[in-house]
Amino acid sequence: MKLKYATANLEFVNEESFRKSPVGRLVPIQVEEGGKSVDHVAFVPSPLPEEIQLRPAAWTAAIDAGHRLGRLDAIARELLPNPTLVSRPTIRREAVSTSALEGTFAPAAEVLSSEVDEDRPRSQAVVEVLNFIRATEHGIERLRDLPVCTRLACELQEILVRGTPSEDWQTGRVRETQVIIGPYKGCSVREAHFIPPPAGQHLTDGLTAWERWIHGATDLHPVIRVALSHYQFEALHPFTDGNGRIGRLLAILQLIEYRLLGEPLINLSPYFEVRADQYRHLLREVSATGSFDDWVQFVCEALAAQAIDGEARIRDLLGWRDGKLALLKKERVKGVALDVTAKLIEHPSVTVKAVAEAHHVTNQAANSAVARLVQLGVLEEVTGRSYNRVFQAPAVLDILFRPTRAT
Repeated sequence: MKLKYATANLEFVNEESFRKSPVGRLVPIQVEEGGKSVDHVAFVPSPLPEEIQLRPAAWTAAIDAGHRLGRLDAIARELLPNPTLVSRPTIRREAVSTSALEGTFAPAAEVLSSEVDEDRPRSQAVVEVLNFIRATEHGIERLRDLPVCTRLACELQEILVRGTPSEDWQTGRVRETQVIIGPYKGCSVREAHFIPPPAGQHLTDGLTAWERWIHGATDLHPVIRVALSHYQFEALHPFTDGNGRIGRLLAILQLIEYRLLGEPLINLSPYFEVRADQYRHLLREVSATGSFDDWVQFVCEALAAQAIDGEARIRDLLGWRDGKLALLKKERVKGVALDVTAKLIEHPSVTVKAVAEAHHVTNQAANSAVARLVQLGVLEEVTGRSYNRVFQAPAVLDILFRPTRAT
């Protein structure tokens, strides 16, 4: 059995760390490495429990997260006539951050420009981030008739790795080969930090149990269910690539399915990105010790912090928009330029062609509107070209992609 590798910056942990785990077991595997057959073991997580004992601090964090998410959702409904004004850029922030967490770095401005710039060459990193955006939009649409499940996860993974070096015969399917998580690509199975279940019955049974648990009758708080199911998905590691990004996307989709949010108004990955070692350490510690307390508290604190941050961004974006519209009216700007400005928090990158199509005006009218917005400092040109130029609202990008404020 050939191996696929994932990398993680974690301290070395051998199989003894998992041998006495109360939430899983080790099973023998045989892999091909360097032309030789190597005997080793993989970790198979037990099905998630229907009841769980947690420290008061974890329960408190869960209750606070639920409250903060409810407040964010209510504020979005109150302040936004159309929640996509903010959910669309939020998806793009998540795409940039979740990819960075896996070692794929693409500047946010470049990603947004690539969406509207037909002539711009796309780096591999940008392709992967754009794929995540498409996967997210697909997942939100599919929630109308398909719950969070293995089938949906497969659909998302197929979109995520399409056109990347990871695309292969297993794309969009539960893996049929062994994967390992190690310190670098191509590391030995004996250097691995964590070895998920072998392909076959162990993996498929685990996914079936995971899927049933997500939708089963339970008295657990929804945010605790999100935290536990994310752990389980990562422990199962059902794909040859993209497990972390798909797992975090599924967590957002669960928040929507559980009706904690009406739209993807929250970014989890920026919180995890600056705490990457802690995030991965706590995931692995659940498998090693069987204690969910620290992991649940960590995820719930992330949800609460990001809900607070999401609310602040909504208010700041609306404040910027209203301020600019007031400025334009003071300058006696009318028509298309006002309409463009009103939607810049949703579409902070534009072209003259896109403006003409979106607002049903001629290219000349669109060009005049964009030129006026550049003159007033609302937009700036970012390509340096004299044709097919791309314009961005830098202040909007600053709000969207600034670091999460400490809480």
